[in-house]
Amino acid sequence: MARRFALKEFAYAHRGLWTKDGLPENSLGSFRAAADAGLGIEFDLRPSADGEVMVFHDAGLARMTGAEGEFEALPARRLQDHRLNGGDEPVPSFDDLLSLWTQDLPMLAEMKIDGGTDPVAFAKTVGARLLEWPGLAAAMSFSDIAVRALPEGLMRGQLIAPSAQYGEAYFDAFAERAMADGIDYLAVHYTDAARAAAATAGKDMPFAVWTVRAQADLAALAPYRPALIFEHFSPALALDAFAP
Repeated sequence: MARRFALKEFAYAHRGLWTKDGLPENSLGSFRAAADAGLGIEFDLRPSADGEVMVFHDAGLARMTGAEGEFEALPARRLQDHRLNGGDEPVPSFDDLLSLWTQDLPMLAEMKIDGGTDPVAFAKTVGARLLEWPGLAAAMSFSDIAVRALPEGLMRGQLIAPSAQYGEAYFDAFAERAMADGIDYLAVHYTDAARAAAATAGKDMPFAVWTVRAQADLAALAPYRPALIFEHFSPALALDAFAP
């Protein structure tokens, strides 16, 4: 079974350690680069039409492959015929990632739930795969239904949409329900760090913030000492940002 870990002891490369003019996001190359830098990773999982778990963010293929169509409409073999923009890498499967990832650095696997994806069935599929994985890993989603459906024993995180978009009452109520469900951590937009800190105060509940893209934001986040999901600045700076 995937091993639990201390969320705040690591920094996490958002969709791998990719660059705008180099390695594509959510590519095997970006994950190798993150591991080489001593980082954990955050990445996105979607089902193919034939039920395989694939690593990809968007519901559509266009932005990352230049192809038309919906991701969920194609079987895994057809998806892997497409190359990610900016390189010659195919769309990876979850098994592709697990085959190369070190067991000593953590993975934050985000389950994307939209379109025709059944949140319970997909969470059970992802959870079953992680039950076989002996490394450090957690699964999370914006869907509380998916998070609840993960098998017992796995480390579970609840993503919460920004309060700036949905309102402070929504954020607070969602966080309270998630913690009542027995989750292991929250994952919030970096602008909600103060709100997450207030929601988790006295509960021994860590939280991660996404996605930090500017070094200037690190100073504002420092008082709350969250786990950092970041992109496009120095891995060394991210690793040192909230070190004891």
